[in-house]
Amino acid sequence: MVSRSICVLLAVTAQLVLAAPTRRKQEAEGCSRSSTDLDDCVASSIQHFVNFMASGKISPKVSITPFDPLLLPNMTISHKSTNTKAVFVNRYLIGLKNSFVHDTSVDLNKMEVSLTLLMPALELLGMYSAESLDDLEASENTILTISIRSSTAKFRIQVSTQKPPSGIEQLRINVTDIDLVMGPYMINDLDHSTHIPRVNRHLNSIPRAEFVALIENDLRVQLGSRLQYIANEVFSLAPYEKLFPV
Repeated sequence: MVSRSICVLLAVTAQLVLAAPTRRKQEAEGCSRSSTDLDDCVASSIQHFVNFMASGKISPKVSITPFDPLLLPNMTISHKSTNTKAVFVNRYLIGLKNSFVHDTSVDLNKMEVSLTLLMPALELLGMYSAESLDDLEASENTILTISIRSSTAKFRIQVSTQKPPSGIEQLRINVTDIDLVMGPYMINDLDHSTHIPRVNRHLNSIPRAEFVALIENDLRVQLGSRLQYIANEVFSLAPYEKLFPV
């Protein structure tokens, strides 16, 4: 959760500290810790960050790791009952920039944040290949696309502060929990050379429900770790006092 929340806070940091001249003055001044609408201020800042800074460009001279597309590490799948082994590599996720920030809660006394991302449409793409360990017959590489609609991810984040060598206090976040609920999905398996839908017997040898459950769990882990990393990149750009003035 923290990972999500972290992303939210990072978004706020980038917006508040490195805000473009076109931003409203109050947004450029950060979110006051004593404000009665602190939750709304943070949510608005995160929403702006999600929608307009997915490319990683914070300002003409400052960039962070992009999150749409969000690059993901390779994934290995082993299925004992069918004795099948598969790899899903060169993966990336598209669609996070169209997410909606919902139910944001900020407690600076406990240094905790929670928020929910509503993700209307996600596309998970990569190269997929599998083999049966019984006959070592490998399938041809295929382009695997998983289209997911109407998903939600609720992040819980623990926030801390640290003083780097510069001596300026900065925020750090740690995603402590993520509740991910994948919506309806469609899996497209394309021939690598012709881009024509094909029947991959090794992909189909893994029960679809089990395959999707593995993908969902992996996506939950990756969203937490990758967004936490990016959020902390954002927070390193501005002091805590600038993001959340008294």
